[in-house]
Amino acid sequence: MSTTPPPISGHLSAERPASRTAPRRGLRIAAGVVSGAVLLTSGVAWAGTSRYFSQVTQIAIPGLQASGHSDPMTILMVASDSRVGLSRADAATLHLGHDNYGAPRTDTMMLVHIGADANAVTVVSLPRDTLANIPSYTDAKGKTHASHRAKLNAAYSEGGPTGMVATVESMTGVTINHYVEMNFNGFLSMVDALDGVEVCLAKPLKDKNSGLNLPAGRQTISGPQSLAYVRARYVDATSDLGRMKRQQKFVASIVKKASGASTVLNPAKLNAFLSAVAGSITTDSGLTKDDMLDLADRLKGTNPANVAFVTVPLAAPQKIAGVGDVLIWDKVKSAALFTAMNKDQPIVAPAPSASTSAGSTVTVAPSAVSVAVFNGTTTKGLGSKAATDLAGLHFSVVGAAANAASPVGEATVITYDPKFDQSAKTVAAAIPGAVLTAVTGLGRTIHVTVGTSYAGVKAVTVSSARPSPSATGAKPRTAADDLCA
Repeated sequence: MSTTPPPISGHLSAERPASRTAPRRGLRIAAGVVSGAVLLTSGVAWAGTSRYFSQVTQIAIPGLQASGHSDPMTILMVASDSRVGLSRADAATLHLGHDNYGAPRTDTMMLVHIGADANAVTVVSLPRDTLANIPSYTDAKGKTHASHRAKLNAAYSEGGPTGMVATVESMTGVTINHYVEMNFNGFLSMVDALDGVEVCLAKPLKDKNSGLNLPAGRQTISGPQSLAYVRARYVDATSDLGRMKRQQKFVASIVKKASGASTVLNPAKLNAFLSAVAGSITTDSGLTKDDMLDLADRLKGTNPANVAFVTVPLAAPQKIAGVGDVLIWDKVKSAALFTAMNKDQPIVAPAPSASTSAGSTVTVAPSAVSVAVFNGTTTKGLGSKAATDLAGLHFSVVGAAANAASPVGEATVITYDPKFDQSAKTVAAAIPGAVLTAVTGLGRTIHVTVGTSYAGVKAVTVSSARPSPSATGAKPRTAADDLCA
């Protein structure tokens, strides 16, 4: 159970000490990173049974605006550095220190926006050192505190979840529907329940403060090294900002592993992962079991290429008297980002989905797309016919059509590398009823495996315009991107 205190009579909760320590901060960061993955892995339907839902702690948070089942949803997710369940020996092994640091705090905050049809998910990291205006509040002793400037994480240390929600809403103008907080207790067990999480390092990383010691290259790391990986601050030239990018990659990796077949189709592994999640999160009481089931159903078909991670655009940092060195949001670019969220607009060009229709406007011309064709049926010559049809639309067909390893059934299957999602969209627009499947590392050539319902191709319309996040200044990565990119 989370140790976060509930708000008091609709006001912000009592003020907490403002002291900070590096080990303490690491716990908040680790918990925040995993909390960012919790909602994104809802496609495994962890809320599908009462026994998981009953382990979730819920608290009342005034001011949240509920959304309907088919409406867009924005969730504020934060960390808690609670070390419930860890012994002193555990803390020493994990380089977390031994002292009692008091009430839980947070250093990691993310806004997660889930589109109305869940075809696009935007995850925005909010830096802890952002200059914020904390709204006025009344503490547990009845003392009223005036609105004041402070670093963003002070909104939680002073006002708890209610203060955090109020501050983020006032700064972003984004309507927050729900709140999710994860404590540290489940971080290690969650990662280890997945048999580790994959990362890719361009160079060896070593940091004595966090205990991080990893070689270069693609590798799967365990719970303790995962904790060190998301905590380490001094291995990046840009400190906290570099660490946030590393954390975004880590969240994407958890999403892939938790929603992949190796987890979903393994009852023991899935149960261990879901139990760790359920026992480690706190949500607002308005996020009901039915809401979670609905969210899981909406997210299960989301293309990983449509899950975008970005840090709020920043201007030049400043030094503010009484506050210290702070980060300042770029007014124009951050406003564009949050306006897009409020309007339920994706910040990256949407990747193709199984519902892409024939005749759709696409951004990549057929002549720029290479395809390899396979006959996934027992009908002789159907693969060759499809290859000829695609060549007639000026697709670049690689070699002669070959027989697939096994039949694919009725629908034609288009397999593509997420890096070439727009090329795949062009192929899907040309073949009505085709189903798209993303396979990381497949390369530039799109694979078309013809199904029994194949009835020819249709021309596509090519647009010279492609959606771009340039107006927001955002340079997002997606959950489908190669970790080594």
